[in-house]
Amino acid sequence: MLKKSFSKKLKNIETWARNNVAGIFLFNLILLILALLRFAGYFNPYLPININLIYLTSLVLSIFLLKANSRAIFVVGFLFWIFAGFLKVVQVEVWAERTVEYVFQALVLGTLFLIYETVRLKK
Repeated sequence: MLKKSFSKKLKNIETWARNNVAGIFLFNLILLILALLRFAGYFNPYLPININLIYLTSLVLSIFLLKANSRAIFVVGFLFWIFAGFLKVVQVEVWAERTVEYVFQALVLGTLFLIYETVRLKK
């Protein structure tokens, strides 16, 4: 039963990946370029490319390139919330606080996108 459910989910993921190959490639390419620009220090005094900017960019790009819905954004926020709780338990306070920022960014973006989806569906 569990194996059948898992194989069905895997087929859904494979179908989604085949349909969105260009978006996945562009998404990863943009994130790679942002990470390289961050480590090289480009635009440093004018636009500091930090991990927060890369994370927020990845959330926004996932909506457009990967066709993520608000549910997927909330799942990402929930996973980061669990990770922040784990970091708090093992007493890595600095990283737990940073991870909580990611949770709030995902929740705000997910809420805005949920409002947009419901307004678009009512039209």
